[in-house]
Amino acid sequence: MDVFHFSDLAIPPEARARVAQVRDPALWLLENKAKSYNLLDQGPDGSGVDCPLCRNKGFVAELDPEGPRMVVRPCACRERRRTALRLKACGMLDRARLLSFEAFRTENPMQSRMKELALEWLEAQNESWLVFCGQSGAGKTHLCTAAFVQAVSRRRLDGEYMLWGPALRELRAEPEAAPRLLGRYKEAPLLYVDDLFKGRRDLPISDWELRLAFELLDYRYGCKLPTILSTERSFPELVSLDEAIAGRLKERCGRFLINVTPEPGKNFRFRGEG
Repeated sequence: MDVFHFSDLAIPPEARARVAQVRDPALWLLENKAKSYNLLDQGPDGSGVDCPLCRNKGFVAELDPEGPRMVVRPCACRERRRTALRLKACGMLDRARLLSFEAFRTENPMQSRMKELALEWLEAQNESWLVFCGQSGAGKTHLCTAAFVQAVSRRRLDGEYMLWGPALRELRAEPEAAPRLLGRYKEAPLLYVDDLFKGRRDLPISDWELRLAFELLDYRYGCKLPTILSTERSFPELVSLDEAIAGRLKERCGRFLINVTPEPGKNFRFRGEG
């Protein structure tokens, strides 16, 4: 077996003189190798996380205390970086910074109960769904977004965000790609459906839209995949529209379903509160 000799290295005389002053030249070389690695800049990766410790590489080099070797370990920023990239992949990174639990204002019992329920759902760590129905402007989207962001982070799940209206238009416009796109939503480890059945109240919901909603939610229901959903339709309206869809929502949600009875005074956007 070959034996390493420090004298075999091609090192300039001035550097060799400095190295000769240290007790363990091999260890000195490892320390400098680790320092050189840690000084390398990775540059922005799109996550928005800027870490001076690892310089955005996601890893830090250090000496192994159990042996004369350099090891590379994950940096403390790595999970934050992964979460940010997951959110960016589904188009939620910018919204995540604005629509947090901390930013949600609770000025009445209804808002407090909505926030409590979303936080309880996060802590439950089970297969339950989280569904907010009813009044527009009551804070449903804010809390669903906050719950989605925290679920991506805490459960380390890849999530998909589906804004119902634009998603339907995309599915109609690209029929050849529709199965692949719908499959992405159906099979996502975590899905957030925002504004289910959004549209003019004086226009009926088409059979095609109802079939699509049933196919999506029935698949996730059967596979027990975590799902977050908001809709301006009250829960009784959902029952009238399609009892099979409403039944699946209720069964998967259990107690994690809130129906905000539509009343003009509950639309906080009119008061500048969002």
